[in-house]
Amino acid sequence: MKTISRTKAAYLNSSIATIAQFINLIFSFITRYFFIHELGSIYLGLNGLFLNILNILSFAELGIGSAITFSLYGPIYEHNHHDILALMKLFRTVYRAVASIIFVCGMILLPFLTDFIANKNLSSTVGNVYFAFFLALMNVVVSYLLSYKRSFLIAAQLGYIDSVNRLLFNVFTQIFQIIFLLTIHSFYLYLFIQLLLTFLSNVRITIIANKRFPYLKDLSKAERVSKDVVDYLKKNVVGMMSAKFGGVVVNGTDNLILSSFIGLSIVGLYSNYTLFLTGLSGVLTQGISAVTSSLGNLGSEAGSINRQKDIFHQYQYINNFVSVFGSFGLALFIPDVIHLWAGKSYLLSALVTFLIIENFFLIQLRQNVINVTNAYGLYWFERYKALIEALSNLIISLGLVVIFKMGIEGVLLGTIASNIFVNSWWEPMIVFQNRLHGIWKRYTFNYLAILFVGTALLFIQIFVINRLFSNVSIAEIIIKGLVFIVSLIAALIITSICAHISPIKLIKERIG
Repeated sequence: MKTISRTKAAYLNSSIATIAQFINLIFSFITRYFFIHELGSIYLGLNGLFLNILNILSFAELGIGSAITFSLYGPIYEHNHHDILALMKLFRTVYRAVASIIFVCGMILLPFLTDFIANKNLSSTVGNVYFAFFLALMNVVVSYLLSYKRSFLIAAQLGYIDSVNRLLFNVFTQIFQIIFLLTIHSFYLYLFIQLLLTFLSNVRITIIANKRFPYLKDLSKAERVSKDVVDYLKKNVVGMMSAKFGGVVVNGTDNLILSSFIGLSIVGLYSNYTLFLTGLSGVLTQGISAVTSSLGNLGSEAGSINRQKDIFHQYQYINNFVSVFGSFGLALFIPDVIHLWAGKSYLLSALVTFLIIENFFLIQLRQNVINVTNAYGLYWFERYKALIEALSNLIISLGLVVIFKMGIEGVLLGTIASNIFVNSWWEPMIVFQNRLHGIWKRYTFNYLAILFVGTALLFIQIFVINRLFSNVSIAEIIIKGLVFIVSLIAALIITSICAHISPIKLIKERIG
């Protein structure tokens, strides 16, 4: 098995993943533009509802894939083909079972689909909602077939291969979707194209993996995984199951609450913002999380704990800067982009915009800890955190929406509350108690500094700077660009002082 250095793998995976995700983001905006103008906000809301329901059904995966991927780090580092084949056979079996469970659960849910929609007469507007959901369901089912070798490439620090493959098929998917939206105006065909290209993408990545690692072709001769690995998986699947449940509730119920109590139109408006946030988060997170396999590889090396601590601090520093970079850009320019792209009627209020981006900011600040947790396989220790996160988010969101009639603001406040009162301290505590001991004070100081400074600057950008302009103009873009640069420099200076890290020195070390 050919290997490359951790540093080279980290930079290669991170850079290519970021570039690929950015290109995907551009094409997603273009496709969404034609989707809105050809099909309208009702279809947009319906598509967003489908995505949230299917995200909940994906709970069937239970995070087993992540646990198995972590188990691959050691055998890959040791070039142990015997254990690799055993784990890959288990991976294949699990994902086939997951695909079957999701399909069955989706078909059971199908007759009750309209219960999640405030407008019960929606079929007269958009046609057969059930057939559309079936196509969306099959896209998720197919995504689990043949995808286990994709995870192997990522564990082997070859994630850039998967990034390029995803980029090619995403571009093809969206080009064909745009063509058929303009010519046939069919939501069903839009979903079918997505289903077909998802399948072909998995076929191609399997062929690539087999060609690069021929011993992966025949898993029929692979033996069972060892008892130690089975015991580890049983233990960590419980942790991953609760973590998965927390993620599903937090990320998958927002649109369900909105569509059930408010209506699909607001879901459509909100989904435009989440498209930008998800797209940008994908770009930023790809760059940050692409080094997870390298961190896992380093964690398999004995006697490297001090180096791991140093890298963790540098990782937090980089993630903090990336988080404010993305959040400031969204705060200043997302209203203008949506105004020009979809129309002024698709804009949400300044308060809602602030809550959306503040939530984005909080989530991005967590990414370094999340990726370190994944790299070290600390899933078992998250089991209670995820459940409390999910329940607090759901209870607060429903209470604010149903009792206090707060609408979308209530949903967003529920998510923000769970991030601040649960995730912000519990997730890093897991890492510090079980792996990187003695560095929690430095981490906490850095986190609180960037949180308060970043939030204050976001408030000024949204409620002061944005309100100075009513129409998009060159002068506005220039002024906002200057505000963005000044805000970024201020955040960089404060982050550097708090972290005791010089960005120039850090760059020189990485280049050297």
